[in-house]
Amino acid sequence: MSIIRNVKSCFGQGLKQGLKRAVKEVLADGQRKKYGRILEKKTVTYDAWIRQIEEERAKVREEGHQLHALKIKEIPYQACMDYCLGKTLPRETADVLVFMDAEGMAGENAREEIGEYFSAHKGIKMLYGDEDVMSPEGIRYTPWFKPDWSPDTFLSFFYFGSIFAVRTWLLQELTDEEMRWAFEEEGKKGEEERKGIYRLCYLLAVKCGGFAKRGVDVEGRKKEADRDEDGRNQEEGRNQENEDKESRDGEWNFPIGHLDEVLFHGKSNREMMLERVQGELLEDLLRQRMEENLEQLSGAMGKQISIIIPSKDHPELLKRCILSLAAEAGQEYGKKYEIIIVDNGSQEETKRELEGWLEEQEVPAKYIYRPMPFHFSRMCNMGAEAAEGEVLLFFNDDVEIPGKSGELGKESGNLLQYLSLMAVRPYVGAVGVKLYYPDSIRIQHAGIVNLGPGPVHKLQFKEDNISYYYGWNRKRRNVIAVTGACLAVEKKKYMEAGGFPEELPVAFNDVDFCFSLFEKGYYNVVLQDIPLYHHESLSRGNDDDREKLERLLQEKDKLYERHSALAGKDPFYHKYLASDILSTGFELKAEYELEPELIYRKPHAAGNLLAGAREDACVMISIEYAGPVPSFGGKESRATDYLIQGYSFVTGSDNAIFEKRIILAREQDAFWGANAAEGGAAVPGKGKEGYQAGLLSVAPEPMIRRDVEENLPDQTGVGLTGFCAIIDGSGGQGGCYQIGVLVKDKSSGQKLYSWTNRYLKMGKCGTGKASDELENSTCPDSTSENLRTRKRP
Repeated sequence: MSIIRNVKSCFGQGLKQGLKRAVKEVLADGQRKKYGRILEKKTVTYDAWIRQIEEERAKVREEGHQLHALKIKEIPYQACMDYCLGKTLPRETADVLVFMDAEGMAGENAREEIGEYFSAHKGIKMLYGDEDVMSPEGIRYTPWFKPDWSPDTFLSFFYFGSIFAVRTWLLQELTDEEMRWAFEEEGKKGEEERKGIYRLCYLLAVKCGGFAKRGVDVEGRKKEADRDEDGRNQEEGRNQENEDKESRDGEWNFPIGHLDEVLFHGKSNREMMLERVQGELLEDLLRQRMEENLEQLSGAMGKQISIIIPSKDHPELLKRCILSLAAEAGQEYGKKYEIIIVDNGSQEETKRELEGWLEEQEVPAKYIYRPMPFHFSRMCNMGAEAAEGEVLLFFNDDVEIPGKSGELGKESGNLLQYLSLMAVRPYVGAVGVKLYYPDSIRIQHAGIVNLGPGPVHKLQFKEDNISYYYGWNRKRRNVIAVTGACLAVEKKKYMEAGGFPEELPVAFNDVDFCFSLFEKGYYNVVLQDIPLYHHESLSRGNDDDREKLERLLQEKDKLYERHSALAGKDPFYHKYLASDILSTGFELKAEYELEPELIYRKPHAAGNLLAGAREDACVMISIEYAGPVPSFGGKESRATDYLIQGYSFVTGSDNAIFEKRIILAREQDAFWGANAAEGGAAVPGKGKEGYQAGLLSVAPEPMIRRDVEENLPDQTGVGLTGFCAIIDGSGGQGGCYQIGVLVKDKSSGQKLYSWTNRYLKMGKCGTGKASDELENSTCPDSTSENLRTRKRP
């Protein structure tokens, strides 16, 4: 009937044209239905997914007869104050006390999970778990997956949420005075009682060493493992391994345990509660301690903070940056800081201009002029060597403090003081801030997360007018790394971490430095309540040409060579959140888990696949990984298998009607087409004799990409824009291949394609220096090539 209706509606345009249009619409409808079926099949509900995980865990526990002998007692939050201030606690005989909100229920396996955890980790005295919401019908949704122990996040929010457990003897160690401080609103119920629980957990966290540097000895454990591999001291090694397992929470020796499974089902979303019960409860105590630290700091040194600014040939940018810093410092703080400019070779006239301007403005600055190729790490280290301050602040010349780039001394601020106070906390490593794109509240940086494909700026391009994922962009939060565009660190910790790595001259040096601090036992923190403007890439330019991208990829590989224990791991990002895609959002892992057997493909010679196709920039592509297949579920892949993963969409079109193929043009077969003589662009794989045999194609497996769909609200059919394929490279098709995507409109037959600046090396590369030096790896960072094809809000 639909074809008849379309024919009738098109009679005014002529029968032939009307029929053609009607057939096209029918074909499009069929393709949309197919798209809908695939999307439905790939959609995984959280309820079904988490229940399957829990059933599998319970089965393993049952088969392994994993029993614990601990006596566990559950106490509702609403009874916590009476229990702690009454006469029951001193006589309590239970080994472990589990406190939980009465507005919900513990998970079916919560008691067993908690008992097993405490039995396996003898040194852990306190732990918390994850939670979700359960509807009256028993459907579970809205999970709250929490980070491993995060002291600054805890001081901002009571992120333990609805359930935590403690060894009874630890709670019994609290004095009557401490108990009264925790429950100072004695007799009040509801919200005030929950505040008392927050303060109680703070006291317990202090006793557990939660606000001290972690005792991590990564090198020692590595040497021990090496000895075991050599067959020496094997029995001693096994005993040490068991002892380590019992005395720490995970690999990084967190003093407070995080049982990263869902232990509690609430009746409502606790995110609203999190916003209400914030860290102001502890602010008076913390402010007093910070002021005491500042007093000690002021008496111990002449300069509290040294601001190190790498810069070259951007005098106006640098002046604006310095003016904003000086205005923020104000007259009161003006004698407690110094600015160190590290110039790697500005033009002579620029150098003279800056020297004269600094003298005229009476800015407390040192000007280090050293002509050399751009090397961010070396420039930062040079500045640190010349610094007199106890705290170092590495500051890009394209960063500006909002509203403070005018006349010197006009305003008195507290940014430098606040950064200093945070940096000198004994457990704090690097301190970063939130960065906005200029003249907006659009987030550029709110903390770096270390995903499987590489580091990514979470919440990049998001508007900062709402709270995301349980307050991620609010208050203070511990993260694995912060950007070097604004990074403060105590100088002695900088020295302990070895400074910025000079093996990484351009990219990932800030991430590497933060990794080193974390491995030394420090917690890196981003101050989400301090937003600055970042005129991104004005200083260095974009990294979107092939040469720069290859350098970024190589430096990313070096990052993980230097920190192999952190490859694909981030203790502040939950294992059940998506980590195999470079997303700036917080998607569940359920829909993004790769199954090798479903995405395995043999490449085919493309022949004349591109005949009649049009190269068009409307085909947007982001390649997130292109290289050897990583291990799946601990299983090693074949050396001849290669993974390509990313997403692609056609702007301004209904993406549901397109069929997608990955195309690979072998580099040595690509040369200038006929249009090159007229000034046109190179067409890979196309020459006088037509399309070359070096052109391959692969039909990838479509993937759900909720992040792309959310970021493209005005586009249609973009829920399945993701694609991935494991390519069988055993057929001898070695060489370096440029990666592109071909799309075909299944209703009209129109074919469009586009090429990326990413290459895949299969087997031995062909001749040519660029090919021989090419390394394949993941996309380096969300601020680089992988997100530039996205439509920004």
